[in-house]
Amino acid sequence: MKELNRKIRIAIVLDENNANAHDLILEAFFEPEILEIFTPVVYGSLHMLKQESSRLQIRYNALVVGNASQADPDALNFVDITGRNAVEVAKKEYEADLFDAFIVVPMSREVTNQLRNAVIPNQVIKRQENDIKAIPLMCTNQLCVAYVVAESNDIANITTDSIETKARVMHSTLRRDLRQDNPRVAILSLNPEIKPDEESIEIKVIAPAVSKLVNTGIPVFGPYAYADFFESGKHLDFDAVLTMTREQAQAPFLSMYDGNGIALAAGIAPLVISPVKIDGDNKATVDSFREAIYTCIDVYRSRYFFDLPYANPLPKMYHERREDGEKVRFAVKKRPEDGEQKESAPKGEASESKTDSEKKEENKEVSNS
Repeated sequence: MKELNRKIRIAIVLDENNANAHDLILEAFFEPEILEIFTPVVYGSLHMLKQESSRLQIRYNALVVGNASQADPDALNFVDITGRNAVEVAKKEYEADLFDAFIVVPMSREVTNQLRNAVIPNQVIKRQENDIKAIPLMCTNQLCVAYVVAESNDIANITTDSIETKARVMHSTLRRDLRQDNPRVAILSLNPEIKPDEESIEIKVIAPAVSKLVNTGIPVFGPYAYADFFESGKHLDFDAVLTMTREQAQAPFLSMYDGNGIALAAGIAPLVISPVKIDGDNKATVDSFREAIYTCIDVYRSRYFFDLPYANPLPKMYHERREDGEKVRFAVKKRPEDGEQKESAPKGEASESKTDSEKKEENKEVSNS
């Protein structure tokens, strides 16, 4: 497991044809002080970067390198991927242990699904993740939201098992990545109101999922009526919220948080984060991009300290009976029951006491005579 006495390397993967993604690089790294906290390796189009630099009249100072192994720890390193698949190039270099995490601009399901099978290099702890697609956990300083299905016409995929799986992934992500010791997750209804109908999805599907999670020790609550949950401020009582559809998850970002935030790909082994602005055109802002950088560094360190106690577990000092049938070490002896004879003294002690009594009898006979 890597030590933290160094700056971490983050791969920033840009869409080759996305001008907004290259604009973020120019604006975020205009002040070089940000390079003091991490080493960026940008995978993008050098032609697009030059074009946007001329359009915005922002000069850049990037070091063009062939791959991440040539990166300068104190420079903005740029790998030109024109004509190549940026995600595949970055994935191979990640598996070669050339950097530690991904920032993807913009986030897409196709990209996260490409990265979910990436092999984590040089890890002492090999955490077994569920074989599921990445769950985008959208976060701001006051709100973390995920959803069960992406489209409203996929309501048939909202099942007790799917809700349970998403809630478990959220819970583990909050604990390991976001330093929540015992996170509380609220689960919302699909319909605006919860009706007392036994055939409604809230009672037939969502409520059983909540019961199963609670019985296994995961603190989830609900289902809550979606209609007034965010407007009334109930979300502030929880660490995260699970909605049924993506549209329901995006609504509070648009109404209360100006659409700015980050999306953490939960449920996959590599650390993948993206800046998001949920306003319909999927264009991130420089503020959300900086927040993605800071969050990426924090999550990487949080994972390190979460996994550290499990890195070198102590070996077992003895075998338990249920494993191989041997007696448990340090077993306590049973006390003798009433009416049972106590264990006789060892033969050596018995013979010694008998010899003493015989000697006394002989002494008495000698004195009488």
